[in-house]
Amino acid sequence: MTTGAEGGSSSNTLIYVDKDLILPIAARLVGTSLSSASSRSGTVGLSWVVAAAGSYSRERGTEIEMAKLFPEDIFHYCYPHIERRSMDVRTYCSAAASHEIIPPNVVSVTGVLRIGGVTPSSYNPFSPPKFDLPNQYRLYGYRTFNAALEANGFQVPVYFLADSADMVFYANNKPVEVVGVTKWAPTYEVGGHMLNLITLCAALLLAK
Repeated sequence: MTTGAEGGSSSNTLIYVDKDLILPIAARLVGTSLSSASSRSGTVGLSWVVAAAGSYSRERGTEIEMAKLFPEDIFHYCYPHIERRSMDVRTYCSAAASHEIIPPNVVSVTGVLRIGGVTPSSYNPFSPPKFDLPNQYRLYGYRTFNAALEANGFQVPVYFLADSADMVFYANNKPVEVVGVTKWAPTYEVGGHMLNLITLCAALLLAK
């Protein structure tokens, strides 16, 4: 379960989070350290931070840098602070078209993940399969691959860092929740909505 400092927890299962992307998201939502985060959200829910930081917290008091934490801990702390959370694809399209969502807003969107060119495979921890990474792009300085998030006839593009492929591919054709930051894109149409946004995904959760 995904939990956070101020409620708004998700019952979905976190299966992947990228530290390079979750750190700037956390900085935007809650700050770069425990002290800056606590000044915005109070002291509720900070016990996990102290436990995660261990001796570091004892050395530095409450000044715990987010970068010192595991990416899962950073995600669990900042998730409840996402203003646009658990939108379905249609709601996301409508909000993007009306400019209620603009770069670099952080969003959480649910749908079925579709990754073209990926052959389904069973997971074997002792001998993981080799995947060929389809449709690679340089996007805002990151090497990424694209996928689609689908629901109710709507489909929007999402992008994952290439290094995430070996984990993300196992969620292909499954209901998921993606958490990421919106970025500008050339205009395209989805369900009658003209959009200029894509989502660069920092975390992926399996939906229940």
